[in-house]
Amino acid sequence: MIVPKSIEMNKKSKYCIFDTNIFLLDFQINLIESIIYTTPSVIEEIKVEKYLKKNRMIISRIEAAIETGKLNIRTPSNIYLEKVKLGSIDTGDLKALSMADFELIALALELNSEFQQEIVLYTNDYSMENLCTQLNIPFSPFVKTGINSRIIWEVYCPFCNQIFESKDLNTKCDRCGQKLKRRKKNPIKI
Repeated sequence: MIVPKSIEMNKKSKYCIFDTNIFLLDFQINLIESIIYTTPSVIEEIKVEKYLKKNRMIISRIEAAIETGKLNIRTPSNIYLEKVKLGSIDTGDLKALSMADFELIALALELNSEFQQEIVLYTNDYSMENLCTQLNIPFSPFVKTGINSRIIWEVYCPFCNQIFESKDLNTKCDRCGQKLKRRKKNPIKI
């Protein structure tokens, strides 16, 4: 069983949001004093058929936490999802994040606004952390070191070096046909 790196998280905020990768660490949810939130898509990622047998204990802990009110499942409103999408276009993370990632970040924005206090998003995903810095969302890695600079990504063609919009990542260059990639444009220390 994993013991969270920062049990001091309990002192940071009364509420926190967990990403899929945090639940998959298989820790005792009841060790966390904060009220935990996540989205339905995170639960679906954990319950995916391919890993259902392996994640049975994790799912049992999640279900128990939901029953006791320790874990709340909530879908963010479209207003906040749109803010997150726009922010991801600015950072170049649009195609690097899943729908669950967008929903978690949107939920963090929504809950921060609703509760008028700091709600921390716990994730071990660097792209999510990068976007959180752009949107001023408090985040923390759980058992690893997080990012130390915000990165603005640019999408480019590795052959002809033409620059594209972030939504074009993984498509083909209209000039030479090469698959588009992304690279750091300018890291900003945080």
